[in-house]
Amino acid sequence: MVRGAHGRPVRVLIADDDPRVRSALRTFLSAHADFDVVGEADSSATAMAVARERAPTVALVDVLLPDAGDGLGLLHTLTGELGIPAVAISIDDRLRRPARDAGAYQFLDKGCSPELLLAALRAATPR
Repeated sequence: MVRGAHGRPVRVLIADDDPRVRSALRTFLSAHADFDVVGEADSSATAMAVARERAPTVALVDVLLPDAGDGLGLLHTLTGELGIPAVAISIDDRLRRPARDAGAYQFLDKGCSPELLLAALRAATPR
């Protein structure tokens, strides 16, 4: 089992504008003892507020958020300014390189396998 600093569960922030996606991700991650969803956001602004308040270990970011930068600006700020590693997700594979350029540790298609999602979040987590 991979855990974050001091053996605690990996604290995850989920940023996605679709409430069904956020709910499914929260339910899925909560079923794994080594993950703790500490916040959810439907916009970049909300994600930044939650990140500053709850200090997640890693963020899972939809790069097609409806507000400024389509999530790319959020990735850049989370990974750069706040030092929070992020895994980018999207239905648009053309955003793979821009997401990586914005600081994403990894880019995943929203239809990826659950095992790949877990592995990406674990790999992005600082040890």
